[in-house]
Amino acid sequence: MCLKLLLLACVGLGERIPKVEEVFIIGDLHADIHCAKHWVRRSGYVDLDAWTWTGGASALVFMGDYVDRGPFSRQVLELVRNLTTSFPEKVFALMGNHDLYFLADAVLPQGARDLMGAPVQDFSYAFIHPEEYLNWILPGEQAEASSKLSTLFAALGEVYAQQRRKRGPVPVMLKEEFGQMSIFDFAPLRHNATLSNALNQSLHFWQRRLARGMRDSGLARWLAERPFAVELAGALFVHGGLPGKTTREQLDMLGPLGDGDFSELFSSGRLDLLHEAVTYRGLHGAAGCSEVDKVLDLLPDIEMIVLGHTPGEEVRRSCGNRLVSADSALSRYYRAYGNHYCPVQVAAERKGACRRTVAKQCAGQASRLRGGQLTPVPSEPNPYEASAKRKAGRLISEANAEEL
Repeated sequence: MCLKLLLLACVGLGERIPKVEEVFIIGDLHADIHCAKHWVRRSGYVDLDAWTWTGGASALVFMGDYVDRGPFSRQVLELVRNLTTSFPEKVFALMGNHDLYFLADAVLPQGARDLMGAPVQDFSYAFIHPEEYLNWILPGEQAEASSKLSTLFAALGEVYAQQRRKRGPVPVMLKEEFGQMSIFDFAPLRHNATLSNALNQSLHFWQRRLARGMRDSGLARWLAERPFAVELAGALFVHGGLPGKTTREQLDMLGPLGDGDFSELFSSGRLDLLHEAVTYRGLHGAAGCSEVDKVLDLLPDIEMIVLGHTPGEEVRRSCGNRLVSADSALSRYYRAYGNHYCPVQVAAERKGACRRTVAKQCAGQASRLRGGQLTPVPSEPNPYEASAKRKAGRLISEANAEEL
């Protein structure tokens, strides 16, 4: 299996394509379709209105984590999928850990249980935003779903209030079936069996609709085709990271899950390696630089490693510019609410952590890689930027404490 995708390297069955002069790198988007389009436009490589490539001998790389924490996972998946299919030699989209869990929940009977201990759709924070289900149900079902989502958000507000009182995450699930606390232990669902049963049934129904929609739309198959690492323009791109003990043979195993039966793909002997590639954080900090060097020693043509997964206020460079942390919290929903699920479209009370307003402008940074030099690219200047950076710094620090 060939890991290299560009720089006169092999593609598929030995296909060769021209050298890339520049790469535009977009970090974790987390279900923010507005900012996803914003950063694609900032690249200058794609005319989204005419749907044409204008970037010449350049390439666009998405670092993964297209889904979760915001209400527009489907729209971001469709945008990035359409870019990769329209411009397959120009646009590359990595697998992220949230994408892997989202896929597992959609295609496996047990969901992401083997990876995360439970399907991530049943967590009360950090994963599938409840309003995401509005993207997968029928128009005639929207009004009733919105009413039930308002009740769900009210219970989540009580969960988050208890977390604040206890100064830490409380292990609360969206369902009762895991032998631990659930949202049904909180007002307004507690002691209201009729309301609880109706919402519980709806959650199961919405989750089935999402799973079926992922398959029917082809998005599940597209996600399964995302590579876990890409070599491009003198850099190794991987969502989470690779430990220093990684071997050259293992690097060559970081291609897509594949195009077979989903159950077989997730039972592959590679799965532990692939999961580590989207979750490992050991390369960050001074102690990680020795591991960075060990990985780079395996790749004589590669000068730096570019990662997503670990958010900060901006793109960060370390280890003598050999490591780039490209996740600068591009999702406005993550910047506003961290790992909490807060109402965005649904009419529901906003209190506690959900009192904040989602910004209209995008913040954070993308980056350009050209001639071995990486340059951070800020969002277009706007009055929001200074206050957003201060707020994001606080929220990101809080969210990292419970980051999954």
